[in-house]
Amino acid sequence: MSIEVSIQLVEKGEKVSIFSPRYEGEAYSEFEKFLLAYKDSHLKELSIIIHRLDIIKKCGNEDRYFRFEGKKSDRVKALPSHLDTTNLRLYCIPLTTQILILGNGGLKQTRTYQEDSHLSKCVKSLQRIDIEIRKRQRKKTITIKGGSLDGDLNLVIEND
Repeated sequence: MSIEVSIQLVEKGEKVSIFSPRYEGEAYSEFEKFLLAYKDSHLKELSIIIHRLDIIKKCGNEDRYFRFEGKKSDRVKALPSHLDTTNLRLYCIPLTTQILILGNGGLKQTRTYQEDSHLSKCVKSLQRIDIEIRKRQRKKTITIKGGSLDGDLNLVIEND
């Protein structure tokens, strides 16, 4: 089954622009859903992630801020990095050093994200978005210049 997803600007930082996908028929972006889901129950862990995002907005997307996730062929990563001790994960795509796409996430209570149906769905969705963005970049229907992501940001991806 295919579903439409639009990539929307969340915030423009000093060095990084932050985007998040919003699925057709949804009131909130994936990042907003993540914040709403954990703001009451895991505020301390959420504050670690927000603090890391503030650093990234000021300093740029650098590998040291992320935990590698997904496959070697995609750009899906997780916040916080391996340096932090929280089990709350926010999955994202550091598209370039100046563009970060924030997805959804959750509590990692299994050894790998693949063992948790919600976390696996979050990662797979971002993998599909990453594939579609790469296709559109090759066709030049999506272009990147600095912190700007331009073109048709309404994607159609396969959904579970």
